[in-house]
Amino acid sequence: MDTFLANLTTFPVVVYTFLLIIVLLYWMMAFIGVVDIEMFDADIEIETDFETEVSINPDAEGLSGLAGFMLNWGLTGVPITVVLSLLIVTSWLICYLATSLILVHIPIDIVRYAIGVALILVCFAISIPITALTIRPFKGFFIAHTAVKKSTLIGQECEVTTGKVNEEFGQATLEDGEAGMILSIRAPVDKKIKKGDKVILIEYIEKDDCYNVAKL
Repeated sequence: MDTFLANLTTFPVVVYTFLLIIVLLYWMMAFIGVVDIEMFDADIEIETDFETEVSINPDAEGLSGLAGFMLNWGLTGVPITVVLSLLIVTSWLICYLATSLILVHIPIDIVRYAIGVALILVCFAISIPITALTIRPFKGFFIAHTAVKKSTLIGQECEVTTGKVNEEFGQATLEDGEAGMILSIRAPVDKKIKKGDKVILIEYIEKDDCYNVAKL
């Protein structure tokens, strides 16, 4: 036990030990509901924006920085907090083993510290493909469902569900493959749109949260 504790506070393991403590504290807070496990995903938006861009254009210029790094190494599909936690845990384990088996037997301090600095980077590099393989079976459990923007429904076909439609009243159902969407619609009364008619959404009026429609 004394050897284990000594290695935990030995450079370079102590660097990852510090990060591991932060990870443990974070997951304790997530467990009791103080923080959300997807708290950083909204800012990075890798799963929705960048994977779509890659599928359209693999050489897209927008792939840079953290987003490009994670996509290139297959570190997407799960919350970034899970990815970072696994990277830190894996790096800590590799660094601890390397330190306890090799580094502690190097007698010259300056050489040991120089190797230790390099070991921090090497352990992180090794942990990347290991983490990518680890998260692969769990990607299906973290599918993000992006809310449909109402303005993107323009051009969709709906079925009128109210007895009449005029400039102030009307509703229609849009089949979306699930429970369906009930939309408020508007049209000039002289179009004589009635229940059961098929209409097409031609304009979204944001201030009234409704659509202008045309009869098919």
